[in-house]
Amino acid sequence: MSIKKYETLLQTVDLGSLTRAAELLGYTQSAISHMLTGLEEELGLRLIVRDRSGVRLTPEGQRLLPSIRQVVKANQEVLRQVAEYHGLEEGGVRIGTILSISVHLLPDLLASFSQLHPKLEFELLQGRYEDIERWISEGRIDCGFVRLPLLLQHLDHDLLLEEEILAIFPENRSLEEGPFPVEHLREEPFILRPDALEVEMRAILKKSSCRPKITYSAKDDCGVMAMVERGLGMSIMPELLLRGERHRLKKKSLDPKEFRKICLAYKEFQTLPPAARQFVEFTRSWFSVSFEECENSKGNFN
Repeated sequence: MSIKKYETLLQTVDLGSLTRAAELLGYTQSAISHMLTGLEEELGLRLIVRDRSGVRLTPEGQRLLPSIRQVVKANQEVLRQVAEYHGLEEGGVRIGTILSISVHLLPDLLASFSQLHPKLEFELLQGRYEDIERWISEGRIDCGFVRLPLLLQHLDHDLLLEEEILAIFPENRSLEEGPFPVEHLREEPFILRPDALEVEMRAILKKSSCRPKITYSAKDDCGVMAMVERGLGMSIMPELLLRGERHRLKKKSLDPKEFRKICLAYKEFQTLPPAARQFVEFTRSWFSVSFEECENSKGNFN
């Protein structure tokens, strides 16, 4: 029986969606469905139920899930030990990442790291902060980019960057001088992205005791920026997401200023596979040197 079918089942169940599992694993939705059906036929049991709300486990699937997780974890440990025997250059690194890191930083980081270790392979899983922390805790990935404070306090981490969260408006919008008061969110048509940034949004609103006037929501950052550009409302975003964007937008600091702290999290440094330890060390150095130089050359986002 292929271990890949077990891994596919876990990914699908954890995400609750065939579509999201297909996107993260790099398969078509029909291929994911075929693998899961094949696993059910091999076991002679129905493991999942698919309906409009997504994917959920059957009672049989719920009872088998802990054992399946153990099998996958044991296989990962075998691969880790084999990588140690073969040395760093035969290993691989499994990384969890958020959209802004995937688009704006990870390509340069991986390109620099790969110049030193060209034979290493990378597996990238993109998700929400809580997804990535859970994947690290379960051993499905070696490390991941998440925000501080961590939800799972037992994870180790290295702070990589602190970026300001900005208010964005249409370019032709007339605005008063100075930063944008957070309490004014209750008066403005607001465009919400119900995803990772929602965590930052909740934290900001909790501190200010302000409820925004949400008029639209979009599934991704480009959608939010396009709607703001067309004058449908305003929104807030971290600096990193606004880098290099061609949308015609005005950006202002919030009052009080708000920031997002991005870190690289992992279980325990000494227990990481050799390739993952090398990647963590390289990432620390890259953000302290290369990223800082890159920021200085690009100037301020405001």
